[in-house]
Amino acid sequence: MPERQKIQNVVIIGAGNLATHLALALHRKGINVIQVLNRSRQSGERLARRVKAGFNNDFRAADFRADLFILAVSDSAIGEVARSLHLKDQLLVHTSGSVDLAALSGASSNTGVFYPLQTFSKEKRINFSNIPVCVEANTKENEEKLIQVARLISKKTQMLNSDQRKVLHMTAVFAGNFSSFMYTIAEDLLKKHDIPFNLLKPLIQQTAATARHEDVFSRQTGPAVRGDTRIMEEHLEMLAKHGVYMEIYDLISKSIIKHKNRNDEL
Repeated sequence: MPERQKIQNVVIIGAGNLATHLALALHRKGINVIQVLNRSRQSGERLARRVKAGFNNDFRAADFRADLFILAVSDSAIGEVARSLHLKDQLLVHTSGSVDLAALSGASSNTGVFYPLQTFSKEKRINFSNIPVCVEANTKENEEKLIQVARLISKKTQMLNSDQRKVLHMTAVFAGNFSSFMYTIAEDLLKKHDIPFNLLKPLIQQTAATARHEDVFSRQTGPAVRGDTRIMEEHLEMLAKHGVYMEIYDLISKSIIKHKNRNDEL
């Protein structure tokens, strides 16, 4: 790719968890974050200092010297903030897993999506090179520019269109948010019986390791996949006074059995 096409200067719009980690990752790889735009002055100035950037809390004051404008704001604010920047042909991307590329239509003639698949916390440092970055753009040239930036900070880049990205985001809720809530249920039940949650941590780590394999279900264990109805009934009886926990246990167990039976028929 010719040198003139490379992304050198970036404006970050937002100063939340994702904006912070993305700005720091770009800064560490030599990309110039020349400006942070954020409504909240305190958090915006704090991020700007960390990446040696300018700051403004007025979106209309965007620095047009930038090669790339990255919207790292809430999904509901993407359209409004994008239009308030008053860009023309500058490359503008959002970072959402569930918002269509078309949400940027009318905000610029060059648009894209730069979606890091991970949950972020400002307090926890993350190795960005292990985070998949999913890219989409409205032209092949813009796509190549975004891939170049993605590969600079991540070892895992993937081209996905808006429909594919929405599916990925939905499955991330199953794999991440729902599995995390399963730990919460376990912790809550253990506390009620004065049992330390730490006892489950080796099991959780071992279970998470199965995700390294392609056919995850082939490594499924537990009473449901074994068809051990006696144990499942005993567990349901124990959960009877816990309402929704019993319903979750029953529904997931039935789903496991159905999935196993379908696989056995193949």
